[in-house]
Amino acid sequence: MQEVPAVAKNWWLFVVLGVICVGTGIAAMVWPDLTLLTLGILAGIYLMIAAVLEIIDAVAGEPGGRAISAILGVIALIAGLICIRRPGESLLAIVIVVGVYLVANGVIRFVRVFSSEGNRWWGIAAGAIDLIAGIVVLSWPELGLVTLAVFFAITMLTRGIFSIVIGFKLRGLRDVDTTTPAQQSATFA
Repeated sequence: MQEVPAVAKNWWLFVVLGVICVGTGIAAMVWPDLTLLTLGILAGIYLMIAAVLEIIDAVAGEPGGRAISAILGVIALIAGLICIRRPGESLLAIVIVVGVYLVANGVIRFVRVFSSEGNRWWGIAAGAIDLIAGIVVLSWPELGLVTLAVFFAITMLTRGIFSIVIGFKLRGLRDVDTTTPAQQSATFA
């Protein structure tokens, strides 16, 4: 008997997160000259939402991935709180918080991808983008606000698109018939 993954029943959460990411990315692209305060608040909001979703996955997800989800959820929660609490204090703090989160998320995505079955290309691509984005952000902390905002926007747009695509793919799995042929023939008898 093959069970439909519980995450497929909540496919819409991925779509909502994707729409929020795309909206955040578009806002950062349209207004790149906004202050560090705005970028910090946008990053904080995203990180808080990501933290909640990771913690939900840690509680209700597959047993093998709960610890990783919990760790990532706590990292995202701390990073989000820092961004929201002190958004305008220093560009360096925002760069480090966002960079560390992106590196951690990219590494954890790779671990998850290689411990799961099925098509891994989406997870590999998303993990690589996060990891590369995090390394670039941490490598050049003197990046200007505009450059950071544009780079952040591209990352959010990419993450949002991946999340929306995955959400709609999961939507197709939610209605999969999980009864076995033996169970089906027993109901007709």
